[in-house]
Amino acid sequence: MFPIHKDYLKLKNNPLKGCFHGLFISSIFVLFLIVKNIILGWKPINFHLGVLWIGVFMVGILEEIPFRGVLLQSLSPHMKFWAANLLTTVIFIMLHMPTWTFSNINILQAIKSTLIFSMALGYLFKEYDSLWVPIICHSVFNLCIWIGLA
Repeated sequence: MFPIHKDYLKLKNNPLKGCFHGLFISSIFVLFLIVKNIILGWKPINFHLGVLWIGVFMVGILEEIPFRGVLLQSLSPHMKFWAANLLTTVIFIMLHMPTWTFSNINILQAIKSTLIFSMALGYLFKEYDSLWVPIICHSVFNLCIWIGLA
């Protein structure tokens, strides 16, 4: 069974530093999206998300704990990091497929962007040794998609 313990999840590894790095990296991402929208033309941004505002942070937590916090760490001792990260990413993508199928979106584009995003989250988790970095980055990424900035 997976040894799920608060120390194993790396939520206590420098939480303030992890949150700072997550916010810093997310800020760079948001600035990139703003510049992209200035160059390519603005799409309407919808800040009226209603109850989805609660989900912004919850989705980051509820997806990062099982994927980066448990699965990636459980696979890493048995294979090279990048193989474990890729396998975690493939499973992450497969679990998102039903939502994409019923959402009438471009599935190939969703797979491509999620592949890059998930691999980056795994790398950030490894690099900063804190689950807070991918949690915050994931939450900000979802927020940017939901409001129409991405």
